[in-house]
Amino acid sequence: MASVKIHPAVDGGLKPAAKNFAGGTLLCNCSQNRVEIAIKGQCAHNHVCGCTKCWKPKGALFSQIAVVGRDNLSVKANGNKLAIVDPKAAIQRYACKDCGVHMYGRIENRGHPLYGFDFFHTERSNESGWAPPEFAAFVSSIIETGASPDNMGAVRARLRELKLEPWISSPRKPPRPPALCGRDRAFHGFFPSPATTYAHSASMSSGLSTSSHGGMPLMP
Repeated sequence: MASVKIHPAVDGGLKPAAKNFAGGTLLCNCSQNRVEIAIKGQCAHNHVCGCTKCWKPKGALFSQIAVVGRDNLSVKANGNKLAIVDPKAAIQRYACKDCGVHMYGRIENRGHPLYGFDFFHTERSNESGWAPPEFAAFVSSIIETGASPDNMGAVRARLRELKLEPWISSPRKPPRPPALCGRDRAFHGFFPSPATTYAHSASMSSGLSTSSHGGMPLMP
């Protein structure tokens, strides 16, 4: 299954988190005047995501997304190069206007269950020691970006081989209200059940769009 490439950061196996990890600096892909984002401390809820909204490295089937408290993320340099990708989205994704790399995503709606989390890509940092991905989200959405439906079995098998269990989000199983859970539980509320029987064709025939995360366009 190693022939199935998921993301450069996980294809060689998951690396453990460093003890007392202090954080790092995210860099865009420009050759000069690079956007720099400072992250304090360790990330949480790292995962790979197959949705059509996430930024992915060239050739990757999935993106890799983690979160940190918004107070622990700050723009360090060349913030004037950042622009919001989609102002109407729940998560305001800030990308470099020159190279296109998504640097971080932020929720401004205080009533949103995930308010307080900032989303970012750990591979944009040169520091090692970030917490590794824990699961895979919106796996079938890679079909919308050109992956073959016939290869989905192999993709899921490779994810499980990497200890990245495929999970899905369903409008039929909404997350618990934030009043009933903390931010950590609210986060996992968007991935309520393993996708062991999820069929992309069924979701499309029922009128659901996997690119909008089953009716909840929440991840970067």
